[in-house]
Amino acid sequence: MSTHDPNAASKDRLVLVIPNSRWHDKRTWIMVSPAALILTAILKPHFDLHLIDCNGEDLSLEGLGQRLADLAPDAVLVSCLSVEYARQSHAALAIAKQSVPGVTTVLGGVYPTVLPESALEDENVDCIFLGHAEERAVPFLTALLSGGVEAVADLPGVGFRSGGQLVIRPVASYISDVKEMVKPDYSLIDLSPYINQRTHDYQYNSKVPMASLVSSYGCPFNCIFCATRTVSGRRVVFRPAEDVLEEIGYLVDTYGVQDLSFIDDCLLADRERIEVIMRGMAERWPGLRWKVVTLSAWHLDDELMELMAACGCEQFTISVESGSQRVLKEIIRKPLKLEIVPPIVRKARELGITIGGNFVIGFPGETFKEIRDSFAFAEECDFDFVNFHIATPLPGTDLYRVAQEQGLLPDDFSFTDPRYFGFGYAFIGTDEFTPFELMVLRAFEWDRINFSTDEKIAKIADLVNMTVDELNEHRRQTRRKCGIHVPPDAPVEA
Repeated sequence: MSTHDPNAASKDRLVLVIPNSRWHDKRTWIMVSPAALILTAILKPHFDLHLIDCNGEDLSLEGLGQRLADLAPDAVLVSCLSVEYARQSHAALAIAKQSVPGVTTVLGGVYPTVLPESALEDENVDCIFLGHAEERAVPFLTALLSGGVEAVADLPGVGFRSGGQLVIRPVASYISDVKEMVKPDYSLIDLSPYINQRTHDYQYNSKVPMASLVSSYGCPFNCIFCATRTVSGRRVVFRPAEDVLEEIGYLVDTYGVQDLSFIDDCLLADRERIEVIMRGMAERWPGLRWKVVTLSAWHLDDELMELMAACGCEQFTISVESGSQRVLKEIIRKPLKLEIVPPIVRKARELGITIGGNFVIGFPGETFKEIRDSFAFAEECDFDFVNFHIATPLPGTDLYRVAQEQGLLPDDFSFTDPRYFGFGYAFIGTDEFTPFELMVLRAFEWDRINFSTDEKIAKIADLVNMTVDELNEHRRQTRRKCGIHVPPDAPVEA
């Protein structure tokens, strides 16, 4: 069926750009942008919308410039889902201004939502859009394209420059206030580079065609380090179960997806809904295997895990965060009782589900012994794999506020400084621990606990679709670089 829109010539032409994560020698992040799919669904009926996926195509900045010059859009939109990739987004907007003189540029996504002042410092950015796009993006862009910045000056959730000053209107609503969720639209993107990837990235390999999706947004809890509430508020909003199943059907029928990953923050919060989705997957695609990147342990019980296994779940990770009950309750504020974790691990093993655990170390107020307690608890539980992260303050989080108030941040700290990206590089130190100690502990305990036997090495190599030799080289580099990702050709310091 033709996708030509006979009315396109009368509509404003927009180009949505997905920046290339590889630009500026950054680590490659090959995952479809959920925002691009949502924006396509929202904007395509109202504008002559085009999408340039620099990430999937591994397109250079010069290649992006040529595409934009050929399309000659009225506006270029960039959605930045992480502060870590802000530089790539700014590079795309600079190329847009060079290639299409007079074009209007808009930067949206997590980055301008949490760091609006930083985003607007770039004069290649005409306007920023904060918060969710549902119910807001179309009237915003219609007004902007017809009347310029002045026409959107009083709208909530926007930012711009006026008379040399930054003007930022805070958001007035969150995605949980939206009356009807939007079903993602894949019509403008080629998923092939994402579906059949094979990289040397430890976390994101699959033996079969794979895809990820988001079926709900938000989290009602209040963990000290989490930025979800800054972006999505404190409630969970759920897409209709049938919409989710239709999206899965598209991925299976169009791309032959056999491995599906849910990347929701709170997938199990509505039990009736997730049971409908699981049973629907089992009935319609009995060979489909699926996993969940993080689950709240308190939503799990034997009956639910048995249903998950029967419906094709092959892997999930629970976010434990700490092996100290005091740290969980008094510092992290996570409503988890550690006593429920070992039985969950045993039940998953019984059902043949691979189970992982996430932990975070290095919180202000945490003792060195309590950090060691986390490693001991992770080892005692005998997860199939464990991930250890270092507490990293993100914009708008209580962790950032506490670290700032206690004078624990470096004098030159900046959220946009590459030295402070990620969850492997430590820069908070207290009387109990130094950043160096955290980095060494994290790298070496990760290696010791995950790869203590030849059997565990072989199992994890199979899990991440690496050879044992590839995995051992990854381990070696992790130990020598204390877990810090750097470009492959960068020198390793002693």
